[in-house]
Amino acid sequence: MDLKVIKEIPKELLSCNVKDIHALLEGPTIIHLSGKKEDALFVGALLHGNETTSFYSIQNLLNEYNDKELPRDLILFFGNTLAASKGFRHLPEQPDYNRIWEKGETPEHKVAEQVLDYVSSKKIFASIDIHNNTGKNPFYGCVNYTKKSWIELASLFSKQIVYFTEPSEVLSNAMAQLCPSVTIEAGQPGEVEGIKEVFSYLKTVLNLEGFNENFDEMEAEVYHTIGRIMIDKNASVDFKNELAGENLSFVDNIDENNFSLVKKNTHFGFSKNLESIRAINNDNKDITEDIFIIDEDSSLKSNRMFIPAMFTKDIYIMKEDCMGYIMEKMIPLKL
Repeated sequence: MDLKVIKEIPKELLSCNVKDIHALLEGPTIIHLSGKKEDALFVGALLHGNETTSFYSIQNLLNEYNDKELPRDLILFFGNTLAASKGFRHLPEQPDYNRIWEKGETPEHKVAEQVLDYVSSKKIFASIDIHNNTGKNPFYGCVNYTKKSWIELASLFSKQIVYFTEPSEVLSNAMAQLCPSVTIEAGQPGEVEGIKEVFSYLKTVLNLEGFNENFDEMEAEVYHTIGRIMIDKNASVDFKNELAGENLSFVDNIDENNFSLVKKNTHFGFSKNLESIRAINNDNKDITEDIFIIDEDSSLKSNRMFIPAMFTKDIYIMKEDCMGYIMEKMIPLKL
């Protein structure tokens, strides 16, 4: 597997369905388009094949500029095109394409190295990696550094911003070594509102003259992830909110807690013990008993206040990646 690099838009890309993308590109591909300014906007798309907002917002952008010059160079990276053609996050034999941006031995890690080698040889203005959620979340941006330009770049998409350091092997963290870099989370896949918001955001960043030295970072609402919640791959999970056997039985609306303050003793569901649900902090230490408690009625409750993000009801995602993240608000914001 090798990275393909092309310098013009395949005509079919302007109108095809996302499931046609692999037949068109045949694998991970960079499309580098020239614009008025040499310093390029880098955009990551389809690192998760079932997160389709990236594809359709880029398609709209390419149609917008099809008959006029781009404001600056645009470097598009289409990642897991094979998984996108089948509607999967990634195929069973593949690694997660947003976990390959540190050293590794797989063919996909080799592709990631080739992408970084390519962009390192160019002048990069900013990097945007576009993703979707499976749970109910507002639109928000994520940064790996709380530097002013990073926060400004994220705030152009949403005032709600998440600062995270783990997982570290993501594209945004690798690109942050080169330029202001952000991951944007644009709601659930393929929703019209999300596609419109990302399309508008891409146009805004493409047309920026530069970052604002007078940007007031205190207007941003920045959260810091302090851990993530892992579900045992062998656990039986449902959302019936009832005690039955050894199940983890969550409340049905668990993802409605995202980006709201969860108070101590909030009921999340039922479980006989904490063996199937673990909270892991950014140093990979177990903090489960700090986050959750099970009372005498087997009610799974919060053991402290925290702010959830990306809580999902997708059981596959829960077990393959995580159930969601634990956050605190950063006050004051330290730059």
